[in-house]
Amino acid sequence: MNQIIEKKCSYLSNFFESAIEQKRLFHSIIFYGGNIMLQYLMALELARLLNCRDKRNALCDCQNCRWIRENKHPAILTISKIDNKSDSSKTVISEEQVNEVMDTLINSSDYHRVFIFCDADIKKLNSEEQKRYEEFINAGYNLPQTGSEDKLWYPSGINTTCFSSVAANSMLKSIEEPPSDVTFIFLTNNKEDLLQTIVSRSQAFYIGYVSSQTYNIDFLEKYFNNYPNFDKSQVLNFAKNLYSYQITNSLEPNYILDCLQYYLLQIAKANFDNKIILNFIFKDIEKIEDAKKMIKAYIKEQTVYENLGFYFCRK
Repeated sequence: MNQIIEKKCSYLSNFFESAIEQKRLFHSIIFYGGNIMLQYLMALELARLLNCRDKRNALCDCQNCRWIRENKHPAILTISKIDNKSDSSKTVISEEQVNEVMDTLINSSDYHRVFIFCDADIKKLNSEEQKRYEEFINAGYNLPQTGSEDKLWYPSGINTTCFSSVAANSMLKSIEEPPSDVTFIFLTNNKEDLLQTIVSRSQAFYIGYVSSQTYNIDFLEKYFNNYPNFDKSQVLNFAKNLYSYQITNSLEPNYILDCLQYYLLQIAKANFDNKIILNFIFKDIEKIEDAKKMIKAYIKEQTVYENLGFYFCRK
């Protein structure tokens, strides 16, 4: 994958590469978190890998890869209130707009079609948005619209205001029974901002991991040999041993938490067909992300590890 994705989302880049290689990518995906521009880059990278006709690496310059980087591929569409629409609505993704997209699925395609749903505006960027915009451009991608010198196209999280229940429900059948080689991707700040009927039919991924190092996960094997079952009798030893390993090896608590997330994704790779286990895994990964926030808030590592252990308990 692209170097920025590798650096910012090393967990997910490895996971998705495996899913694509094994032809087991989910047909409906939700990315959520605060950095919608990074989510958009991830969505385009997935689209590129799904359609690459050559080396399927970060430097590939086949026609499909080039088109997607230029944001000109005919089968990769950004769906927002200002993108890929022919009706007169200006503040929402309309039912008519969604129906036009769904109608295109009747016909077969030589490509793997990807529809990226988000909110978007052409606006003047603040300093943080400008930084994320520049990072996206430095990744070698173009945005759907160029805008002007002082106002640029910028994505934001989709929600029930700009993507109403009527519009969302009009695509449920296609999400439930999608044609082959079709993937829907929704970008949002919070899963709660999407209609529950969409969430229940999709696999959600938190975009927030920031690490690119190698992880030694052997020490976790004994704690997760019965995963997703985690007995209460294990909790205190789990917390005690994690903390002991951290201190003995002079590690940062975030490294331990990164290792936990990475380990769970390895389990996910081996269980693509088990929706129950996958559901546990991605909820647990999200909970570990919350644990990182607790560390940042100066809560003691032992307490954080104990909270995680009790959360993992399912007996």
